[in-house]
Amino acid sequence: MVYRTAKRKLDYDIDIRAMTEADLVQAHQLSIGVGWPHRPEDWRLALEVGHGFVACDAIGRALGSAMWWPFGEYFATCGMVITSPRLQAQGAGRRLMDTIFEQSGARDLRLNATRAGYRLYRSLGFEPVGRIFQHQGRAQLTEPATEDGIAVRDIAAADRDAIARLDSMAYGADRTRVIVALMAQSAGTIVERNGEAVGFALCRRFGRGHVVGPIVAEDDAMAIALTRPHVAAHEGAFLRVDTAQEQGLFGGFLEASGMTIFDSVTTMIRGRNHGAQGAARTFGLVNQALG
Repeated sequence: MVYRTAKRKLDYDIDIRAMTEADLVQAHQLSIGVGWPHRPEDWRLALEVGHGFVACDAIGRALGSAMWWPFGEYFATCGMVITSPRLQAQGAGRRLMDTIFEQSGARDLRLNATRAGYRLYRSLGFEPVGRIFQHQGRAQLTEPATEDGIAVRDIAAADRDAIARLDSMAYGADRTRVIVALMAQSAGTIVERNGEAVGFALCRRFGRGHVVGPIVAEDDAMAIALTRPHVAAHEGAFLRVDTAQEQGLFGGFLEASGMTIFDSVTTMIRGRNHGAQGAARTFGLVNQALG
């Protein structure tokens, strides 16, 4: 399907159409062009659980991309917004975002903005509400475990519904479809109390190595206990965690584990901000696009 929007002084015609599996090779090339680490498999997961668009020239070349992910009737996230350098000053990014607005309807929207995209999103009505810190590096375990009394075990397939419910409470929206897709390709850890899940962490291949996320916990100590086994499993290899925890015990643990702050992005909302609805909160993101 092609979505035609008003042209904004572009030098040539551009069509914005729905992204398909066949577009992932070109989408991957777009992300390489802006220095993002996403593999084709990472793009495939994003498309599997959401909706994407590509901006194409007259001969079908993908010159831009954007995606959005509905989490229920009232909330969505958006991201993977990329435009080629030749289009950045010609309004293609705005047209891609307009397409997301048309498709997402009245939903509140959240995104994590790079420095390059910040001004565009402010002009579209997004407001900054926080920052996400990209911790990454060669994993190393240098700290002795101090999370006494927190029993962590590996997740099993039977934990899926409990993890999805806990994620929904911590995130503020239902992401069951994402959790199901992630569990199919992740190792995970879980903490239970009185037979009920109160924290979990998933770890999967992503970008240059592995990423731990989402991480849902009640406090720093639990988040560390859930993450520590994944650091041990990937010691000496590239590991990443995206978190809003700039300081405190959890951020310090990541730094001590070889994952220093590489970059940061700005969390922005358009509409109402949806947050945690219980004791648990999100310590680590799925990724910067999905939140």
